[in-house]
Amino acid sequence: MIIGVDAGGTNFDAVALEDGVEATAKKPADEDGAFGNLLDELLAEVDEVDRVVVSTTRVLNAAVQERLPDSTNVLVPGVGLSPELAYAGDENIVAGGCVDHRGRVTEPLELDADPSNPVVAVTAKFSTRNPTLELEAADALDADTVAVGHESGGGLGFPARAETTVANAVTKPVFEEFESTLYAALADAGVDAPVYYLKGDAAMLSRRAVCATPAHTLRSGPASSSLGLVALSSVSDAICVDIGGTTTDVTLVEDGFPALTESVGAGKLCTFYDGVVSVDATVGGDTRVDDDGLTGVRDGSAAAFGGPSPTPTDALRVLGETTEGDEDAARDALSKLGDPDEVARDVVDEFVTAVTEAAGSLERRAETVVVGGALADAVAPLLDDSLGWASEVVVPDNADVCGAVGCAVARVSVKTNVHIDTARGEMTVASAGEEKVEEVEQGRRYDEDDAREVVARETAEATRRAGGDATTDEVEITSFRSFDVVEDGRVVGSIVDAEAQAEPGGRYL
Repeated sequence: MIIGVDAGGTNFDAVALEDGVEATAKKPADEDGAFGNLLDELLAEVDEVDRVVVSTTRVLNAAVQERLPDSTNVLVPGVGLSPELAYAGDENIVAGGCVDHRGRVTEPLELDADPSNPVVAVTAKFSTRNPTLELEAADALDADTVAVGHESGGGLGFPARAETTVANAVTKPVFEEFESTLYAALADAGVDAPVYYLKGDAAMLSRRAVCATPAHTLRSGPASSSLGLVALSSVSDAICVDIGGTTTDVTLVEDGFPALTESVGAGKLCTFYDGVVSVDATVGGDTRVDDDGLTGVRDGSAAAFGGPSPTPTDALRVLGETTEGDEDAARDALSKLGDPDEVARDVVDEFVTAVTEAAGSLERRAETVVVGGALADAVAPLLDDSLGWASEVVVPDNADVCGAVGCAVARVSVKTNVHIDTARGEMTVASAGEEKVEEVEQGRRYDEDDAREVVARETAEATRRAGGDATTDEVEITSFRSFDVVEDGRVVGSIVDAEAQAEPGGRYL
């Protein structure tokens, strides 16, 4: 049995998934002991848990609300590159030392300055081929939180890796607070199963890997909801609309998987990680309404559910589009702004227009629109009228917990860089988390088929270390180059440099 948990800003949703959705649970995010209460409700119907997969908007929310700490960025650029190209921290310190392109330490570490901030990122050029200088610097620093570049992912150049490492450093404190609360709740509930987190590219990673690289969770909210809506509806090409309490995520799906874009970020946070193609409409079911219409701010629950302000949920209740909540309370809240029926119509029109514009702003329009979230049944018919270019608007079963479903159907996939230098007799495998360094036969010359076989095998193993179950047949090699090493006029070995990953995906229910 797989447990999927979608920890949004408004609600925490959970599902138990086996052959299909076996049980669901939903709790307000601001409820005392929300995680524990959510698990208690779900586990009352579940006998055994094999895996827990979580998506969270905690990192994203902290970034857009500018609640991330300042950082010190320690760089070991070596020779041949201006360190200013990798200045990504609030403070930047350049240390001496050098690792060459073949992973050899040619100059020892020289780090004299002390960081001014308790959050530190350390990145050395070519550290994915030898992390020694990064590890020495991290050990020497007096810091509360440290992120190191070789754990940020294989295949990134030095400036990109430095910026991504800063992103991981500043998000670690925020993520660790969330993660420790969840892990304690799982322990209290007696759940002794591996925990994974959904990345922004709709693939999952092990708890250990994401704790090292929490910036991977940017866009995990729209990634989980779109993956869940695909699983629940079995669509191949669609636009997925997930109506939350604070925002509405609109995501593009192509060939049965969310479309991806490169280098996602939020606020001042920049990464070189992939993420789903998604547009955030700053309207949700609990968005406060004032005299000027929708504010883009959530004060709490809708008035129909005891909240302090009128919202689109209240407007839908007054118009009879939904039967959930106290109609009298909703009507009273809207009446403070005018005739409640007129206000309700205006609010719903503005809400539907905002979602329609978000869907229309995507790079491609699909004829099928799949809607999820607690208000899906109420809003879908209105979107059907508004989206003139859509041939059908679908609300699948369990659409209200689509994000949790998306977590449960995800699989592990992480970019992996494999670098083999037989002249040195060494292979390094850089993925998410700790590097693998291994001796290989010195002087061996690989033909291309043999080298590709090694890359596929190492990528599959790296995927399994990250918590997956990939086989070599499921590995896609995205870049590959191989050449001989010549010293003193003779060939002394070969170098293979490749990037690959196991195919991401989910499954239909």
